[in-house]
Amino acid sequence: MRVDSELGFVLHTTPYRETSLLVDLFSKNYGRIRCVAKGYRRPNKKGITRALFPYTEHQFSWQGRGELKTLTHADALQTPIFLPSKSLFTGLYVNELFYRLLHEHDPHEYLYQQYRQFLSGLAFDSFDQVMLRHLEISLLEELGYGLALDSEAVNGTALIAEKYYRYVPERGLIELSNQIMTASGAYLGADLIALNEGNFEKNSVIRTAKHLLRGVIDFYLDGRPLHSRELYRQHLGTIDIQNNNLPVDSN
Repeated sequence: MRVDSELGFVLHTTPYRETSLLVDLFSKNYGRIRCVAKGYRRPNKKGITRALFPYTEHQFSWQGRGELKTLTHADALQTPIFLPSKSLFTGLYVNELFYRLLHEHDPHEYLYQQYRQFLSGLAFDSFDQVMLRHLEISLLEELGYGLALDSEAVNGTALIAEKYYRYVPERGLIELSNQIMTASGAYLGADLIALNEGNFEKNSVIRTAKHLLRGVIDFYLDGRPLHSRELYRQHLGTIDIQNNNLPVDSN
């Protein structure tokens, strides 16, 4: 099978043998594809190696019958994007999340468009937490893991704004008793209702979305840690937090 001039982004690269790379691509029409980029680590006569740029849309060509394809062409469609430091950890997080959760050869054209738009915001430093939350929600929906926020899971009753709930992946929202409503992972019904409606005007809704989505994503990662989170924690250990020069979101 040969595919020519397919739009896509580089999600992840790993050194492979002496001079090659293993490359995971997120393509518009074929989903996540793994390729061998032969010779990409071998320098030319000027000592320069060929580059594959993350966060930058490319045209890719590949061939092969098995799961592992051979990359035959890669052409960046724009000047390579280098994210500002404020956005870099969010970019690393999103790429790792897509790399870990997307199934190979499963196309997600709508998600591809959202991912491209999100990267554009990152590149121009015009993104915020709400954009990241929308992308996480879309990723879960595309994978068939969409959030069930429209009713209480046990009785199917509508949420009550004054009540507290916890979220159980693959089950939904469970109402909490008054004795445990302040426990970790307890979310106010009013915030959950707003989240389900896509209304992020209140900071409490943004906080609820962040913590709820992190729990759901961790569930589907099945115990596999995200290296981007650890890099972010290490970064925090090397800067003066009082400068307030932090990324918008700690993912």
